[in-house]
Amino acid sequence: MKLFEITSPIKTYTARVRLNNGSTVTATERTESLNYARQIFQHKYGSKNVFSVSELSETVIDEANKTLTPQQLQVKSLADKAKQINQQKKQLLARQAMTKAQEKMRDASESTPLKL
Repeated sequence: MKLFEITSPIKTYTARVRLNNGSTVTATERTESLNYARQIFQHKYGSKNVFSVSELSETVIDEANKTLTPQQLQVKSLADKAKQINQQKKQLLARQAMTKAQEKMRDASESTPLKL
């Protein structure tokens, strides 16, 4: 095994290329660098038929992709419910404040008649 094989991990690259029949497709290659990928695509499809080459980003395991234990799922569910209840509380308080403000406006407009 050579040093560059360890230090240069294999990455996936995608390219927009034109086929012989004129249609445009997306092709993928796995290689060490963007330059190598471009050379491979140009060799396969012709240098004038390769439009763009870019690295395909690896998927990162985050909270949305991670498998949770039943206990973690229960804690997450309770936390989500608490968030939802807090949001509902804020909405209810806002509606109550709006109702009070509307009542004050109605009382103020009824107590002072309009002068023409």
